[in-house]
Amino acid sequence: MRSRRSISDIVAVVLLIVIAIAAAVIIYMWLSGLIGSMHTSTSITQVKLEITGANVTYNGKGFNVTAYVYNPPGSPSTSITLGELEFTNGTLICTNSSSSTPRSLVVTPSPIAPASTAKVIFSCGYSSAVPAGTPVEVILVTPEGVQVTYTATVTVSTTSSTSISTTSSTST
Repeated sequence: MRSRRSISDIVAVVLLIVIAIAAAVIIYMWLSGLIGSMHTSTSITQVKLEITGANVTYNGKGFNVTAYVYNPPGSPSTSITLGELEFTNGTLICTNSSSSTPRSLVVTPSPIAPASTAKVIFSCGYSSAVPAGTPVEVILVTPEGVQVTYTATVTVSTTSSTSISTTSSTST
């Protein structure tokens, strides 16, 4: 009779240990945010923007950039907070945040509603001219941290300024 009682004591101890471990895992997951309240903030994966066209003009002191951004249906409303111009090897040419003009980035309309296109204009300083045919990237950044990239090549206009023709777009 004694052997039966010891087996049930062992089963009871094992069950208590399993219950304690399960409770600890549930509390950890709840504190980590895996279980609990749902977040209502906009996720980076939800924002899907695309640059459909861009024009960059060099005026001797810097660049004036105009880009057209499409926000597809199902994507939340968003805006653009930063504009950059880079060589395709990743070397930064200029950014609107380094510009001395107070309001150097304009998004019309802002915020960019789903299924609509917005015009983004920014300017940035650069002391050296970029040779014709040089590939460059226009990079726009949303408040959520989404970067939209558009690759273009530099062409020289007849008015002694440099403009950029558009070629392709990617979103990360």
